[in-house]
Amino acid sequence: MEYDKDQAIEELQVEDSYNEEELQGVLKSEMDDAKDFIDQIDQDRADATDYYLGNSPTAQSSMQSEFVSTDVRDSVLFMLPSIMRTFFGTTKIVEFIPHGPEDIQLAKQQTDYINYVIQQKNPGFKVLYDAFKDALIRKTGFVKAYWDDSITASTHEYTDISPEAYQALIMDVNVEVIEEKIEMQSMTIINPETGEEITQETPVSYDVKIRRVKAKDQVVIEAVPTEEILISRHARDLNSSPYVAHRMVKTVSDLVAMGYDKEQMEQFAGSGSAVDEDSYDLEQARNPYADFTGVDRADSNSKSVLYVEHYVFYDLDGDGIDERIRVCTVGNGLNIVNSTPWDDLPITLFCPDPEPHTSIGSCPADYLMPIQAAKSQIMRDTLDSLGHAIFPRMGIVEGQVNIDDVLNTDIGQPIRMRAPGMVQPFSVPFVGKEAFPVLSYLDEAKENRTGVSKASAGLNAEALQSTTSAAVAATMSGAQGRVELICRHFADGMKDLFKLVNSLVIKHQEGQDMMRLNNQFIPVDPRYWDADKDMVINVGISKNSDEEKFQVLTALSQKQEQIMQTLGPNNPLVNLQQYANTLTKMIEMAGFKDATTFINTTVPPMPPQPQEPAKPSPEEMLAQAEAMKAQNLAQKAIIDAETDRMKIIMDDDRNRDEHEATLKLKIAELQAKYGAQVNVAEINAIMERDREAIRQVAKNQSQGMFTNGNNQPIG
Repeated sequence: MEYDKDQAIEELQVEDSYNEEELQGVLKSEMDDAKDFIDQIDQDRADATDYYLGNSPTAQSSMQSEFVSTDVRDSVLFMLPSIMRTFFGTTKIVEFIPHGPEDIQLAKQQTDYINYVIQQKNPGFKVLYDAFKDALIRKTGFVKAYWDDSITASTHEYTDISPEAYQALIMDVNVEVIEEKIEMQSMTIINPETGEEITQETPVSYDVKIRRVKAKDQVVIEAVPTEEILISRHARDLNSSPYVAHRMVKTVSDLVAMGYDKEQMEQFAGSGSAVDEDSYDLEQARNPYADFTGVDRADSNSKSVLYVEHYVFYDLDGDGIDERIRVCTVGNGLNIVNSTPWDDLPITLFCPDPEPHTSIGSCPADYLMPIQAAKSQIMRDTLDSLGHAIFPRMGIVEGQVNIDDVLNTDIGQPIRMRAPGMVQPFSVPFVGKEAFPVLSYLDEAKENRTGVSKASAGLNAEALQSTTSAAVAATMSGAQGRVELICRHFADGMKDLFKLVNSLVIKHQEGQDMMRLNNQFIPVDPRYWDADKDMVINVGISKNSDEEKFQVLTALSQKQEQIMQTLGPNNPLVNLQQYANTLTKMIEMAGFKDATTFINTTVPPMPPQPQEPAKPSPEEMLAQAEAMKAQNLAQKAIIDAETDRMKIIMDDDRNRDEHEATLKLKIAELQAKYGAQVNVAEINAIMERDREAIRQVAKNQSQGMFTNGNNQPIG
């Protein structure tokens, strides 16, 4: 899509339907109160960051041990893998629920695409890892999601490309040719009209340098540093907060890419930092080697500008009802450059332990800092006591001992003294063993506060081997309870984030987008989706372990197989799709992301079974019975007639055989008695003719019983 810069600037201009001075006053009042509130919290966040990095507590004396216990860091790093596995252990972090059978395919497509936007088009794992880590250490983690239509410019050089490739390149509306070099070739052609030879120069290759300018036009999610977000102290939650602000430091180039006027932005260049001095401690604690004062560059495009997005409830249109609006300001003077009504707050909050009726709660670092301070002090005293026991202080007689020899603790080195007994050690007993029970108590307190223990981490083999499996399971379940609760709270933030992403793609996506899924490119058009569709977050937390779940699924698959073998695939209890769902879940729990590598996760519908013919009515059944009766009678008559015919033939044959035998006997007698010759062949011919005549008569009688006068069959 070609980016219209003038249109973008026009859309970002300040509306004239409100009092700008009044709105500036509201913003200043809300921002000052929110800064005072957040600055107090930022100091606690800075302390927690120092504890996490192992920089606190500091030693009270330079002569004391500088040992620092790392309880905050150890606990946070133990929790993070479980939390990340909970949300990213499945291929789909979020699933949309269809409202009816007609929405099943659309909900599936919506699920696949939103997960694709989060995990493929954006570094979803890294973004949420940063937000979760911020939340565990600094009370809250923030993720911002917005539609990025800013302009990006890039320069490319191509050498020795064909004329066809050159034409295809410059046809792109986002491409501007900066330099080009054409290699020509002379060709001789014949003029078809005159027949004369003509020499013509033809381009054969191009060397070209282009500038490609285009808008990003996609959803962007990013983790926001906690000190950049301002929240009203009166807010009970983030979405209902009367005031939320995101303060950033942008360069003049960044603001011009967003559509603002360059000359106007240059007026506010060098306007200061995105945070106050109180919040600077948090920035410095997070990155102690960074210089947040900025780099003074000569080019104006790289100069920094304080840019703040204010989300405040204000009557912008004058109808007497406050609605949420977004006001963008530059510089320390809150110079308004854009104001517009706004629906969805683009920021989501993650808090591991929210406090009722407040927007900001607590975090594991808050519970662990006192324990880390106490353990650090005890370990320092223990190490100091051990040092005194190993290297005791020496008492000397002044002027009778070489001081350098006394201070030299190298093994085997002599101590020069003028008389015996001039040096005496003051032995200090080691009292570190007295501290071990206290350290054990503090470790137990840490386990109770966070759920992190050696047993839950699988590090205490003796404890696990000396108990029953039920006791081990109870120990693991109890330890995971704290982490599960944190995941439940994070799931609320995940739901808000995915709803926000879903709303953004529906509002801003122009046309189709190509989604790569299972090595296939699928077109997706979010414009027809339902922005209010319900969703569920796949939070992989349960009292059962993955091994136990896998065993349950294995047993379930066996039961499903038995049912389908017994009742068939079209039984009313289990179908093939449900069986495929079970196998898919087993494959995913085994650690394979793409179950389609092994099975077809979507089973095509079974062909419809042939329908049984409809039962006839009583009248039809009676008619069929009468017809069947008549047919049976007709067939019986045919059989009887054929039987009579065959009886006639057989009787005739029998009679004729008897007559023939009698005749042969008479002939023999005549020939023997009178010596006369009788023509036997003639007599046999006459008898066969008579026999055939009788057979024809019987046949005609049989057919005539079932034909009418016109020789047509009856019935």
